[in-house]
Amino acid sequence: MKYVFHPEALAEYAEAVQYYVVHFDSCSNALQSRAWVLEKPQIIETFSNPTFKMSEKTLLHEIAHCPHARFCRENPAAEHPCSEIVNYQKSLNLDDFQVPEPWSGHIEKAPILFLSSNPSIGAGENYPNWSWSDNDIEDYFSYRFGGGRKEWIVNGTKSLLMDGTYSHAVKFWAAVRQRAMELFERDVLPGIDYALTEIVHCKSHKEIGVKRAQNKCVEAYLLRTLELAGAKVIVVLGKRARKAIQGQFNIPEKISVSEAIKIGSSERFFAFLPHPNAHSYRSFSKCFKDDELEKLRASLHTWKNGE
Repeated sequence: MKYVFHPEALAEYAEAVQYYVVHFDSCSNALQSRAWVLEKPQIIETFSNPTFKMSEKTLLHEIAHCPHARFCRENPAAEHPCSEIVNYQKSLNLDDFQVPEPWSGHIEKAPILFLSSNPSIGAGENYPNWSWSDNDIEDYFSYRFGGGRKEWIVNGTKSLLMDGTYSHAVKFWAAVRQRAMELFERDVLPGIDYALTEIVHCKSHKEIGVKRAQNKCVEAYLLRTLELAGAKVIVVLGKRARKAIQGQFNIPEKISVSEAIKIGSSERFFAFLPHPNAHSYRSFSKCFKDDELEKLRASLHTWKNGE
């Protein structure tokens, strides 16, 4: 079994220091030395602190109001690893900037978490921007699949548009729903049975800017997001997300299902699948051996029974 921890788990002061690193390490030369200390590898196979857990609301708003994204948006000519992906929305006013997507669904409770490269940006979608209130942003992402002040998504696949109508079924969302059904062997409730998040949180088309932004976004948010998640099974979709997770957790390249890895206070299994858009087999039944698939199903059964 592997054990990992994040610097925040060391002591209260680490939380304060990380706050400054996350918010100012690329914007203030005065804090670069402090940032350098915590930007060294953040995974150490020693122990985890089961008593530390960042609140869902705190991390959600930190990602949605990402200081790196705001810095790049306000300084478009600056050299920064996130510049390319942030500037994908350069035609929009600052208040209209579609916020980085923390996750979708009840991440602290969902037994499955799907992890991909970055969210795609959609024209006409009723999606949070920086003019939205914190309460509305929180409602959108936590209750995106149901139970919020609006029906943001119907059937787990169709997104609410600005004109009040709904989009056609989004192929990615339809695919992850099918993968969740395959694991549970029953119909599923999007946002309850599974949640979604990404390696890079800013939106773009065709992963534009993801390669450059990946290390910065992973350092800032990945481990804290996984610590917060309640998932027993983390399904990693696509080559870019696979490489990021394998690098962070020292998982061999050819592995389809990892050993149990303790992140925060919980043990997780990583399962690796092609991206839903890949021109290859994409289901568990086609990509996994029978014993690997049963291993994942058994872990979800254990999670259900609170073991």
